Amino acid sequence: MSNARRGILMTLTILAVVAVIVRPASGQLLKSREEIRELNGVGFTENLGRYAPLDAEFTNAEGETVRLSKYFDGTKPVVLALVYYECPVVCPVVLEKLTGCINELDYLAGEDYRVVVVSFDHTETTSHALGSKTGFVAEYNRSDDPKTIGGFNFHTGDAVNIRKLADSVGYEFKQLPNGEFSHPVGLMVLSPEGKVTRYFFGFEYPPNEMKLSLLDASEGKIAKSLGDRFMHFCYRYDPNAGAYTMQAMQLMKIGALLVMFVLFGAIGLMLLKEQLHKRRGQTPGGGIHDMDSKNRANHPSGAHAGHVS
Repeated sequence: MSNARRGILMTLTILAVVAVIVRPASGQLLKSREEIRELNGVGFTENLGRYAPLDAEFTNAEGETVRLSKYFDGTKPVVLALVYYECPVVCPVVLEKLTGCINELDYLAGEDYRVVVVSFDHTETTSHALGSKTGFVAEYNRSDDPKTIGGFNFHTGDAVNIRKLADSVGYEFKQLPNGEFSHPVGLMVLSPEGKVTRYFFGFEYPPNEMKLSLLDASEGKIAKSLGDRFMHFCYRYDPNAGAYTMQAMQLMKIGALLVMFVLFGAIGLMLLKEQLHKRRGQTPGGGIHDMDSKNRANHPSGAHAGHVS
């Protein structure tokens, strides 16, 4: 057997082995949230429409005691992440994926929306929060913009306030005997008033979905362009699908408006042309008619050139 044939056979063998290994792994990744809850004993309860407890108090990364209401003043939507800073694997990946997502947005953290991170481990300290915040901000590609001040807010808290917040947004967690935590993976988006409007499950936060979520949470107030307004008008979040879907009725409304615009524009143009013709004293064929009238005035009837009486 030639070396080329051996190489091809070896490649096919490796691919077959990889296919066998990956198939069951993919099946595990595609488990539903209900199956994950059964395995881990925790998960998300989608409390869409419920409000976060704005009176809950936490300690920010600078050591200040702040109420949650500070971040929900009616002006900006909020991306909320519940993590614990000493998490060995999952929570750092959540924050890393979030940074990658918002780096792709044309919205600016601090100016258009806020990121609020709260540790659900009540034993963690301000130094944990500050270290996590410092790393997060360093990865944000527009952190040198002064408008981002106040855009990233990392916190710790006591057990009572942490549980109060987690229960309100449907985030379940429990501590394991080894001191680590079992918890769901994902993010939440809240309105500027603190209402839960969207969940992101898992590690993937597509920038376009995040943009739609922030637009939806703000009721379109942070839209920066006509395209943003179109997206907000035509897309609606479908909790069953877990994604934004285009609404046929909204498209039909836009189509009807465009038809009306074109129709009225054509009518207006016709009327304008008619007015211009009238102002110039012209009508269809009017130029010849005016010349004939002038000729008759210059040559009265009965006067014939060259006639001698």
